[in-house]
Amino acid sequence: MPGESKTSPRRIEAVERARQALELRITGATFDQIAVQLGYASKAGAYLAVKAALDRVPAAEVAEYRRLNLERLNRLRLHNQPGIQAGETGAMHMEISIQEREARYLGLDAPMKQELTGPDGGPIQLAAVTLEQKLKRIAESELPNGTKSN
Repeated sequence: MPGESKTSPRRIEAVERARQALELRITGATFDQIAVQLGYASKAGAYLAVKAALDRVPAAEVAEYRRLNLERLNRLRLHNQPGIQAGETGAMHMEISIQEREARYLGLDAPMKQELTGPDGGPIQLAAVTLEQKLKRIAESELPNGTKSN
């Protein structure tokens, strides 16, 4: 579709289908369900459609979508409270999952810093070798009789 007119029938159909995918997602459909209902090849296709539709949604509507999802999480939390109070492990794990999802929606988690190291915690050795350098090494490794050195 790149280079295709924004008013082409194919592009209009794709935008409408993505809008429908977003509507289904808002009502609680999974990406698998959206893929089946709208004919996407996989849940990844449904996810990309929902993401594309969200990218076109005004900020106020995105805020409303976030609010709806936070309300859903709160309903799950309330439903889960008796299990937590009874000390049920499954209910406690559910609460942790709810808290993690809520933190992502609200942007509460700080970015995680990751550091990559080499063997024994040392620095990673990087080598940028150009094609010219590789060819030179190959040429230098050949012996006069046509055999290669080890």
